[in-house]
Amino acid sequence: MLNIIRADLYRILRGKGFYITIGLLIGFIILQALTQGGVQIAVVTDDGEVITESTDYFTFAGHEPLVNTDLNLYFVLAFIIFTACADFTTDSIKNVLSNGTPRVKYYLAKLILCCIFCVAVVILHVAISIITTLVIIEIMKSLSDSYEAVVVIQAASLIKAVLAQIFMCISVTCVGVFFVFATKRTAGVNSAYIAFCFVPIVLIFTLSQINNELSFLYDYELMSNMRMLRMIALDMAESADVIRAFAIGAFYIIVSTVGGLLIFKRSEIK
Repeated sequence: MLNIIRADLYRILRGKGFYITIGLLIGFIILQALTQGGVQIAVVTDDGEVITESTDYFTFAGHEPLVNTDLNLYFVLAFIIFTACADFTTDSIKNVLSNGTPRVKYYLAKLILCCIFCVAVVILHVAISIITTLVIIEIMKSLSDSYEAVVVIQAASLIKAVLAQIFMCISVTCVGVFFVFATKRTAGVNSAYIAFCFVPIVLIFTLSQINNELSFLYDYELMSNMRMLRMIALDMAESADVIRAFAIGAFYIIVSTVGGLLIFKRSEIK
């Protein structure tokens, strides 16, 4: 299994697509931080009173880096394509399997590497967002001596939110890998993955507009639960809601992995 992972890493790191994707990811993260903002602006009076919606005082609460979960999912899809689809596209999977590599080991190696990339995307997203915000604060401080910058990172809440996002993103990654082995085509993976991520929530929204009582379906939709586990919502969420969200994520991890293994073990590689 380690040999498969090493070979994939060597192949991926030698390709231009990996570095282009990383560059685009960093660019989009910086753009998001600049446009959506991780800086809250307020002014502090002489007696210490904080007055919001002014321009003299900066705080960073640490929740904005996690505001756009959808951005992570798009780039996770790119790494799923790089990692799991390549052998099907080039037909090299025939040579790998003909050399005696067990299908279960092959599937799990691809899944593990995709999950590693998934974790890296989430961590990079948070780190780049924080760095960008800190740079913005320093630039604003340098423009005027009247600015005072105070950085407040809520470490415990941030770590909980990052771990929650990693877990939920891994569940989507497992589903994406399932689509690779179910369709064996890049186009099929793209279509199925995007439909899985966004079609259910659109359907639920449409149904809830027709009948508001159907809005409870959001509680059992993966993307809705992922968004619920962002930093602010996670701190305010009920324990039962958090447990349900993790249970839904675990359900997709188990079902997609078992289903993918069964399909791959029984499928014919032509």
